Amino acid sequence: MGVKTKGFDDFNKRLKQMGNKAKELEKGTTVSFTDLFNDRFMQIHTKFNNIDEFFDKSPFEIQTEEDFDKINESELDEYVRNHSRFSGWEDMKGKAGQEWVAKQLGF
Repeated sequence: MGVKTKGFDDFNKRLKQMGNKAKELEKGTTVSFTDLFNDRFMQIHTKFNNIDEFFDKSPFEIQTEEDFDKINESELDEYVRNHSRFSGWEDMKGKAGQEWVAKQLGF
């Protein structure tokens, strides 16, 4: 005769859901800037309320994705260093990615 506990069953169900979500994410997902750099992330890690304000107050003229791609990487890194808790753009992007994935997995 086995004993079942609701908490353990819920835990197993949650693990299975997380595994399924992780498999979905492995296939590749496109994430918008506003989802990746959500307001909460920006308010915690930068001096700005959202990603739009972050770039609106920057010295960069960004109207399109093409404009963003033309930004000098060292100038962008300097701006990020001066206006956030990060050492540069890649550091900021990496942390945003980690937090986004954790949220998708339910952490």
